[in-house]
Amino acid sequence: MRLSGLKRQPEEESFWPSFTDVMSSLVFVLFLFSIIMVIRQIVNASIWDTRLLEADQALAGKQRLLESLNQSLESVNRELDIKMGQLEDLESTLGEKEAEIDILMGQLEQDRAALSQKEQELAEVRARLQEISVLRLSILEQVRDSIEKELGPVLSDRGEPLVAIDHNANLVINSSLLFDKGSSRISPGGHKLLEKFALAFERILSDPETRKNIDSITITGYADSDDTFDYNYDLSCQRAIAVIVSMMKNNPVLETTYGAYFQASGFSEFRPVALGEDEAAKSKNRRIQISINIKDANIQNIITDYMSGR
Repeated sequence: MRLSGLKRQPEEESFWPSFTDVMSSLVFVLFLFSIIMVIRQIVNASIWDTRLLEADQALAGKQRLLESLNQSLESVNRELDIKMGQLEDLESTLGEKEAEIDILMGQLEQDRAALSQKEQELAEVRARLQEISVLRLSILEQVRDSIEKELGPVLSDRGEPLVAIDHNANLVINSSLLFDKGSSRISPGGHKLLEKFALAFERILSDPETRKNIDSITITGYADSDDTFDYNYDLSCQRAIAVIVSMMKNNPVLETTYGAYFQASGFSEFRPVALGEDEAAKSKNRRIQISINIKDANIQNIITDYMSGR
């Protein structure tokens, strides 16, 4: 019994040191684990601090960018407000301009109507002026037709008319029908011809409507270039006077009633109607020209009446 007791005692003494060692090791392991965990936490905290700092910096950058964008947006909004105000002003101005255009269009229509009326009035004035302008041609055509009715067409040897109306609406009589070459004495045949002219002028001037537009009837003499200027000038004037005197003597009514309408002039060899020195050209240039002068006052009255009616 004692032996077994002695044997158990050493076994109990060896158990506690082993347990202590285990516990020490365990504590040491836990201590190391704690240190590792602390170090890990420190490292993780540093990493997170770095990340947080970076995040803060990024956030600050984003905030600055956002502030910049907000400022830009505010600037854009201000510009937009300005543009909207300008647009409203333009729309208002456009409305005013459209109203002005409508007014102008109405005025334009009125002006067109007035212009149409003025054009019609002007056409009437032109017609009246045209009537006056062709009056002298009409009178001379009546004189020529009256002569041809009495005597038939008066033609030269070459078949050219010796009594004609030129492009200036003047009645032209070849001098060979009235005078011998170089003479201002009217031939017997010339007196008979001028008697017909006098009768035709009396008939025309007896019409008050025609007479009121006539200022004068000019008888103009022309010579050829065969002689000197002074001789030809005297000859052309004497021939014109001789024509008027012959008509007045052949028709006393023309002299007493309408003599104030007639006047004489001469142009010597100047203003030829045919160029050249041959006898055919000289024969054409030796002529008596009868012109009807319309009263300028009548034309002016028509214009004045038109202008006063504006």
